[in-house]
Amino acid sequence: MTSTSWYDERRADRAAERQADREDRTTERAEARKDAEAERRRKAADRREREERQAKARAARAAKVGKITGWVTADPARAFVRLVQACSIVPAVVSQIGALTGAGVEPLLAGLLAAMLEGAAWALVAMGSRAEGERSTRTYRIGAWAAGAVAAWINYSHGAQQYAAHSWVAIVLALSSLVAVWLTDLQTHGGKGPTKVEKQMAKDRKAHASRRAADHPEVLKVAQRLLSATPHGALHPDDAWRVAWSYVEGVGVTGVTADLIAGQLAAKARVTEVSEPRPAAPDWGPDMPPDPFLDDPDSVYEPLFPEALEAASRRSSDSPESLDGKGLQGVTSAPKKAAAEQLRDASGNNPQAADGRPLAPEDLAQVRALADLLASTDQALSVKKIRELIHCRSDYAMRLRNQVQAERSGRDDDGGEPAVTR
Repeated sequence: MTSTSWYDERRADRAAERQADREDRTTERAEARKDAEAERRRKAADRREREERQAKARAARAAKVGKITGWVTADPARAFVRLVQACSIVPAVVSQIGALTGAGVEPLLAGLLAAMLEGAAWALVAMGSRAEGERSTRTYRIGAWAAGAVAAWINYSHGAQQYAAHSWVAIVLALSSLVAVWLTDLQTHGGKGPTKVEKQMAKDRKAHASRRAADHPEVLKVAQRLLSATPHGALHPDDAWRVAWSYVEGVGVTGVTADLIAGQLAAKARVTEVSEPRPAAPDWGPDMPPDPFLDDPDSVYEPLFPEALEAASRRSSDSPESLDGKGLQGVTSAPKKAAAEQLRDASGNNPQAADGRPLAPEDLAQVRALADLLASTDQALSVKKIRELIHCRSDYAMRLRNQVQAERSGRDDDGGEPAVTR
C-alpha cells in the first residue's frame, strides 16, 4: 500500500466520521424538538384544565351568591321595601311591648298584643293585595291604615313619655308603624290605575258623548232603542249609532244629512254655471240650466262623500270602548236615490224630467257632421260628445243621437253609409 492510498483512506474515514456526527446531531435535535413539543402540549393541557377548574369554581360561587342576592337584583324596589319593613316592624313591636309593659301588662301578653296590632295591619295589606283586580280593595286598605294608626298612636304616646326631652323621637316611633304600611300599599296598589293618557281619553269620550246627545237627540234615541232591543254586548254602540243615523237621516255615512247633500249639489251647480261656456242663443228656458254632472242619461246627481267621513263611519270595532260583541253592520242607504229626492221641487216635479221640445234642424245638422267626423276615425257617437257640441241637456242629446243613428241605420239597410254605433 502506498502512502498516497493510505492518506486517501484516512480522509475518507474522517469524512465518514464527520457525516455520522452530523447525522447524530440532527437526530438528537429532532428528538429534542419532539420532547419540547410534547412538554408544551402537556403544559397547555394542564393550563386548560386549571382554567376550567377555576371557571367552574367561579360559576359555583356566583350561583351561591345569586341565590342570596338574586331576589334583590330581580326587583330592587321590592327588596328595599322588604328592608324597610324589617327595619320598621321590629322597632314598632319593641316600642309597643315597652308601652304595654310600662302600663303594667305582663310581658307575654304585651308581646301578643303588639303582634296583634302590627299583624292586623299586615294581614289586611296582604288580603288587599290578593283582592287586587278581582274585587274592591277599599275595605282592606282602610282597615290596614286604621290598624297602623292605632299602633302609631300607642308608639307616639310611649315615645312622648319615655323621651320627654326629645319629642321628635315619639314622632319617629309613630312613623315606624306607618311607613312600612304606606310603602307596601304603594307597591301593591300603585301603578295599576288608569294612566294620564287613559284618563284624558275617558274624559274626551265623555265630552264627545255629551256633544253627540246635544246635537243629535233623535239619532241618540233610536240608537238607545236598538241597544236595548238587542242582547247585551251583541251590538256595538258605534254600530248602533250608524244604523240609527241611516234610519233617521237616510244616509249610511254618519255626519251627512239630506240638507248637506242638497247644499253640495247646489254649490256644484253654481260653480258649473259660472265656469262652463254658455250658448249664444239657448233654445230652452232660463230656469233650465244644463246638467254638468250627467254623462249617462240613466244616472242622477251623485254626491261625493269625503273619504275621512266614510272611514270614520266604518271605524267602530277597534274603538277603546268596544263591547267585544259581534257588531251589526250599518244599513247601506242609496245616496243616489236620496239625492234625486232632494232635487224634487215642492210640486213633486223632477228637474231631470225628459225635455219634450222638438229636435232643431240646426242641431241635427251639427250632430250629423259630428257623426261623419267620428265615423272617419272609428269613434262612437255618444251623448257626452253631443252635449259638449250643442250644450244641451242629456235627454235632448240622447234624442239627437237616436235620430242620427236611425237615419244611418236606414242608409245602411239601403246600401248607404254604415250605421253609427253608440
